[in-house]
Amino acid sequence: MDAIDREVVNVLFFQQMLEATEAERWDEAAMALYKLYAIEEGEEFTDLHSDQLDDCSELTAAAA
Repeated sequence: MDAIDREVVNVLFFQQMLEATEAERWDEAAMALYKLYAIEEGEEFTDLHSDQLDDCSELTAAAA
């Protein structure tokens, strides 16, 4: 995952964390925060690789 893709994914997970927090879905918020930190540490998630996703709409659905 290159730097631009990582930034886009970070924004999506941050947005997911905010929405989950506002709706008091704490388990979803915690998982989004965990993934934010993990991505920053360099962890790769198989469901976020571009060869498995056709377009940005699928990436958004995977992040949600």
